[in-house]
Amino acid sequence: MGEGEGNEMKIVIIGAGPAGVSAAETIRTYDRQSRILMLSAEPYLPYSPPAMADHFITGSNLHLWRDRHWPKQIGLDYRKGVEVHAIDPEAHRIEFNDGRRTRYDRLVIATGSRLYAPVPGSDMPGVHNFKSLSAAEAIVAQVKSKKARTAVIVGAGFIGMEIALLLCDLGVEVTQIEMLDQVMATMLDQDTAAVALDLMRKRGVNVRLKTKAVSFVGGRKAKGVQLSSGKILEGDILIAATGVKPNLDLLEGSGIAHNFGIRVDDHLHTNMPDVYAAGDAVEVPDRLTGETYVHAIFPNAVEQGRVVGLNLVGYATRYEGAERMNSLKHLGLPIMAVGLKEGEEVLQEKRNGDLRTIYLKQNRVVGFQLAGDIRSAGILRTLMLQGADVRPIKHRLLDPNFQQGAMVWNALASFA
Repeated sequence: MGEGEGNEMKIVIIGAGPAGVSAAETIRTYDRQSRILMLSAEPYLPYSPPAMADHFITGSNLHLWRDRHWPKQIGLDYRKGVEVHAIDPEAHRIEFNDGRRTRYDRLVIATGSRLYAPVPGSDMPGVHNFKSLSAAEAIVAQVKSKKARTAVIVGAGFIGMEIALLLCDLGVEVTQIEMLDQVMATMLDQDTAAVALDLMRKRGVNVRLKTKAVSFVGGRKAKGVQLSSGKILEGDILIAATGVKPNLDLLEGSGIAHNFGIRVDDHLHTNMPDVYAAGDAVEVPDRLTGETYVHAIFPNAVEQGRVVGLNLVGYATRYEGAERMNSLKHLGLPIMAVGLKEGEEVLQEKRNGDLRTIYLKQNRVVGFQLAGDIRSAGILRTLMLQGADVRPIKHRLLDPNFQQGAMVWNALASFA
């Protein structure tokens, strides 16, 4: 049996992460009448994945992105611990794991992603996903009960590094293996990565570069990681973290087009009528290069949710593309990487332990990396997104005090 339906528009949002929440709040800004049903597979209110580390280390509740009053305040039906099994776009209907069904007039898929490694055995029991709060709570409970004292993490990207630091701070002996010759290779240039690696090792993480995992091994449960050398690294906690993989199991048989992530147009509409998608589950163009892939970053998810919300209430809004942007704040030295990590011209300065690198192409900022003093990140990002010709102010770009907006734009205006 399906649920009773009213005459008002019914919008169903699958997922309560940043994309889903942003979509819901945008809809409610302009539309107080439509019914919104938000479904979360986890038994929690909306939370912020980037803030989970602070929660486990300090006990703060900053990770709870919205409080218990939020659903009532914006007027939505929020259901926790509900998993969607299938989507039938032709019937405008979704099916839950328990067999129940409900119809929708508009559907938003914001199912997020999970940690992933293209290594045999990574789907075995005992290989943990630390990207959801439920999974993270279970791991931390093992640590605090003294049932887990060692960990092996495959991959040294941004998420893997944050997990390693958290577990280390909780007293776990952490070994992190990376097949490449640097950490965080997708985002960091070699010089900034060297700074991060040095800090990781000083914090107590055993980072092993040029070390390739060939499989997770064990019987019914993974017990260790076999390396290309033949050696097996055992650990109480095993985590595959070379990247993220969109949660797309519910798309099977739906006809909704997807490759690694869901395919959408420039309004974040799928190939099926009345079905939109946003967040870690979608493939979107990179704002700088135009290359289409999954951009699993919190700010991108929020903006995509906003665009979906606007389109759903009738404001045709084009998505401008995703940004490459990430930061590490638990190293003891903040590191921020934005945009590309190469250019025709490189500006770099190392001073008092801080490293600042700016990449230019045709006298325009196309990327920057800041380790230590991250002042001026905002103005550099604005210059990059606007494609401003920075010739008249190029000599000031490495100055961390270079953030007086009026001065910057006056200089550029006089040059133009």
